[in-house]
Amino acid sequence: MEDLPTLSPTQAQELKHWLRQRRKILAYEVHHQPWVKVNVEGASSSLCLLPNGTLTEQDLFSDKALHGLWKVVNGFLFMKVVSGEFIIEYQVVGCAEQNIHCGIEYINGQLSSYSKFIQTQS
Repeated sequence: MEDLPTLSPTQAQELKHWLRQRRKILAYEVHHQPWVKVNVEGASSSLCLLPNGTLTEQDLFSDKALHGLWKVVNGFLFMKVVSGEFIIEYQVVGCAEQNIHCGIEYINGQLSSYSKFIQTQS
């Protein structure tokens, strides 16, 4: 945290507003329903998170599927899948107002994309 820049008063107010709209994601709620992931480029997939910490990410418009792991740490959902030589990691923060959560994607440790993660109802 010490490496973060000092925020202007406006930025600090915007950060406080953003934080009020967030909530912790709880481990017991994650595996009770399918999720849908949509990134800023429009790529979409379904996510099936199992109670044992494994997951399957299935492209919504093809047969392509990836397998990986998930865990909740301090209210954040972390997911990791491997596709060939690529390690894809998602970090998701909960939204307090609806079940459309925010997440960032890293590929091989590099920031790649911004995504929305939607908790569907079974």
